[in-house]
Amino acid sequence: MRPTIYDQHDKAFNRVSAFVIAKDGERVATVAIKFPADGAGRLYAYVHWLGLAMVRGAASGYGYDKRSAAVSDAADKIGAGVDLSSLSQRQTAVDDRLSFQEALRHSDGTDWTRALEDAGFTVWQAI
Repeated sequence: MRPTIYDQHDKAFNRVSAFVIAKDGERVATVAIKFPADGAGRLYAYVHWLGLAMVRGAASGYGYDKRSAAVSDAADKIGAGVDLSSLSQRQTAVDDRLSFQEALRHSDGTDWTRALEDAGFTVWQAI
């Protein structure tokens, strides 16, 4: 029996998740998560705040939410080494970015998607 398109999709993306982050109906960021082949391996999160360079965070080990830890690690790196004051972003975009980073920094064990939603963002899973 030939695999269905759904089987092919599941096989191609079995260790990847992708999300779109919106604020007030506008896309502001994307998050992609690459899962390790085994549970103990390093999990990577790629966070792209639109208008700034993409960053990568990681987490490894057992017994905790590696997805949230890796996304938080990446979010802390947004804008690192860049003079953000020189960017021609509107103030609400700057405030949104800071709110995004703060929500992920202090999630208190809350899943990263819930932490962002609690901060007023919308999280859509794409893959």
